[in-house]
Amino acid sequence: MMKDVVREQVQEQTRTGLVTVRRAVTDLLRQFGMTTMFGNPGSTELGLFLDFPEDFRYVLGLQESVAVGMADGYAQATRNAAFVNLHSAVGVGHAMGAIFTAHKNRTPLVITAGQQSRAILPFDPFLFSSQATELPKPYVKWSIEPARAEDVPLAIARAYYMAMQPPCGPVLVSVPADDWGRLCEPVQARRVSRSIRPDEAMLDRIGQRLDAAQRPALVLGAAVDRDEAWDEVVALAERHRAAVWTAPMSGRNGFPENHPLFAGFLPAARERIVGLLSGHDFILALGAAAFAYHIEGEGPHIPPGSELAQIVDDPNTLAWAPAGMAALGSVRAAVRDLLDRP
Repeated sequence: MMKDVVREQVQEQTRTGLVTVRRAVTDLLRQFGMTTMFGNPGSTELGLFLDFPEDFRYVLGLQESVAVGMADGYAQATRNAAFVNLHSAVGVGHAMGAIFTAHKNRTPLVITAGQQSRAILPFDPFLFSSQATELPKPYVKWSIEPARAEDVPLAIARAYYMAMQPPCGPVLVSVPADDWGRLCEPVQARRVSRSIRPDEAMLDRIGQRLDAAQRPALVLGAAVDRDEAWDEVVALAERHRAAVWTAPMSGRNGFPENHPLFAGFLPAARERIVGLLSGHDFILALGAAAFAYHIEGEGPHIPPGSELAQIVDDPNTLAWAPAGMAALGSVRAAVRDLLDRP
């Protein structure tokens, strides 16, 4: 009987051009270069793994937070979003600490979470997620449980584009268990820009201040490495003979620590930051918050007599900065423009 059902589905697909949601999603992930999956699956996720493609691999974590942690590192290393599969409400709950870390790391993750079958959702079934889209907030950029099974591939496509747009981060798609076998239209991957060019007038103003500075300092955050701006930043520091500091709580390295211009690591404390940066007349934070604090402090945020500028790819970070001018956009593009100045 099962063979008859499968045969009927194949015939229907051939006749209408439709494919299963499972097939549409795996074809889409292949186009995105996401053929490695991480997860700790349960009953509501098993439909994804029927007819598992031979060119895909599944990396099993013994607990959901481990799976997200592995995906976080893999995404950073490959510079592409990683695919994570979690189990319903309890699986997402177990993973929340690692999702928070991915959020802080600005790591692009496409997280799918299982959900009980649509037919039994009105009856408050065991292990279902009653508010699946709200559960991971505020540590995902976007979350959705598609209104129809046919919308799952489009939701995952949108999730990928949003995860990869700066500032990168995790997103979540809740997928009911019976959606994977439903028929839908195939979805083709699109080319979507991942770079924001900083405002030319603001960048020119920052460049003028940097050119005029006698004792400049650069404060580098994780976005320098995320944006592959290492060589450009080294060239900028050497051109201006600027002291280079690593920003507080930075999760990635953006400058060679054995370089003569490397000054050290800033602590996440306001008074100590001001003390260490004392003597610099211009401070340029690249790909970093200005500044990330961990303990309470008081007084000025920068040394008296100095000026602060910031170039970041996160509008939220730009908005809460307590001092200085700021430009929104790609660190690499901004530094290249600064290097192109006469």
